[in-house]
Amino acid sequence: MEQDVASSAQSSRPRSSPTPPPSSSNSTSNTTTNNADANTTSNTTSLHMRSARPQSRLWSLFAWPFGFAWRMTWVILSFASRIISRPSITAGATRSAPQRQDPRAAAARFLREFESKYGETHVDFYQGGYSQALDLARRDLKFFLVILQSDEHDDTAPFCRDTLVANELIDFVNQNNILVWAGNVRDSEAYQVSGTLQATTYPFMAIIALQNAGASSGGSLKMAVVDRIEGPVSPTTVVRRFETVLQQYGPTLNGLRLEREQREMERRLRKEQDQAYRESLRADQEKASDAQPKKQNVDRLSFQERKAQEAREQAAREAEEARRAEEERQLLAEKRQQYIRHLCRELPAEPDSSYTGDVAKISFRLADGERVIRKFKGEESLEALYRFVEAYSILKTNENVADAEAPEGYTHKYGFTIISPYPRTVYNADGTRTLADEKSLWPSATLIVDIEDDDDEE
Repeated sequence: MEQDVASSAQSSRPRSSPTPPPSSSNSTSNTTTNNADANTTSNTTSLHMRSARPQSRLWSLFAWPFGFAWRMTWVILSFASRIISRPSITAGATRSAPQRQDPRAAAARFLREFESKYGETHVDFYQGGYSQALDLARRDLKFFLVILQSDEHDDTAPFCRDTLVANELIDFVNQNNILVWAGNVRDSEAYQVSGTLQATTYPFMAIIALQNAGASSGGSLKMAVVDRIEGPVSPTTVVRRFETVLQQYGPTLNGLRLEREQREMERRLRKEQDQAYRESLRADQEKASDAQPKKQNVDRLSFQERKAQEAREQAAREAEEARRAEEERQLLAEKRQQYIRHLCRELPAEPDSSYTGDVAKISFRLADGERVIRKFKGEESLEALYRFVEAYSILKTNENVADAEAPEGYTHKYGFTIISPYPRTVYNADGTRTLADEKSLWPSATLIVDIEDDDDEE
């Protein structure tokens, strides 16, 4: 820039006229009068130009700082205007993104448009923003299903018409208490969610659940995507994918629910104990104040000592009760384990090829995801299925159960339910109905072991 400014300043400097050649002093004698007059005129002009040359140089030297300042100012202003008028690199992205809208209004509009096209029978969409739904799923320990669609994709209408309104998917969502949020990417929030979840194909579905972030994050819990379903899929495929997620991540949420309920129960118990103590303390203080007003200081000291003694005794009683409860829990666990070993001993042998009666081949999908296949005789009861599943953890270890006897004073309760996924059928531990009575189990069937939340088990 300095070279440009310097060259501009030099170009603005006025140029002096070239010096004419001086006239010759050796003119010939035969020069005419006209030539003499011409030489005289030329000499006069040359004298005038020589006298004007110092003035032009002085003016050029005087005007040069002003010209340099003007050109420097013009260069700076031009550079500043180019910087100010430069467009932002985010301007295009801002114009292409949808305008921000109220999340509740967008959810209500999505519901109206969906029901106007596909009817009022559909999965229950959460009427609120994505962030609100995410916080609700985290607080209530629910599985969270996010559905994104785009009007520009041809698969949107078939997906909504055939999948989101299917009774199979609706029943599955209701039975498992799944929170569902849906949006159209033309709305600002759904557009941002698609970028967060990195959706590339529509329709798009993401299953989100509360997970342990691991040791790198200090063992904290966070909502994470556990499965992604992209493109048009059938309701059966969605249900099957979700069942796999429930089996893999369901025990974690169940454990978190148990911990939360236990903490809430302990908090209520402490609150009730504190309230009872305060009421008893206030009543005793009132009695002491009314009975002996003159001995208030002595009575207050005695009252505090008595209350301290009562608090110590109460703490000792609570510790004793906790110890007894723990002993009872351990005894119950031992009896339960003894009973399961007894089941292994009493369990009928699996029919082999020599058996000529009816045989049902059952494939079990256990809670930990393991698959087990076993044959049962048609004359066995439905409870035989439960006995096998209960005893399988010991059967696969080949533990010796020859001397296992049933514990006295113990009533066993199965902590799971055996169901058929589709159509959903629950098979109870009925000792009166045989496998031959259930036609859906012949000649083979696939059953799921669904763990029950038994918070009342002692």
